[in-house]
Amino acid sequence: MGTVSDTLREQLEERGAMLQGHFQLSSGRHADTYIEKFRILQWPDVTGELCAEMAERFAHAGANVVAGPTTGGVILAFEVARRMGLKAIIAERKDEGGGREFRRGFELGPGDRVLVVDDVLTTGGSVRDTVDAVRE
Repeated sequence: MGTVSDTLREQLEERGAMLQGHFQLSSGRHADTYIEKFRILQWPDVTGELCAEMAERFAHAGANVVAGPTTGGVILAFEVARRMGLKAIIAERKDEGGGREFRRGFELGPGDRVLVVDDVLTTGGSVRDTVDAVRE
């Protein structure tokens, strides 16, 4: 997503969501800063501001649907879609074989342009799987 506004950064720090130190990520990589998504998602005002920034950044991307993978991507995709006036759909893990799929009546048409939104990216696996589900 790039950088966040100074105001939003301050709120992340105040809410204890932006952690400093040494972190080994699920990918095995190491980082000196980590954003604990659940410390953000519990606060609708901060989550809303974050999603407003995302919606603004992608307002002219031409999307007509916003998709997010379970778990953290669901809330963000919904709120970004709400702010953009678009439909939100959820990509769930497949029961077998890996990857993600749209269930529960979520559908895409051949001309749909999809903005994929997720929470914290480490390896990009959830986003890749969601993009694959869009292409299917």
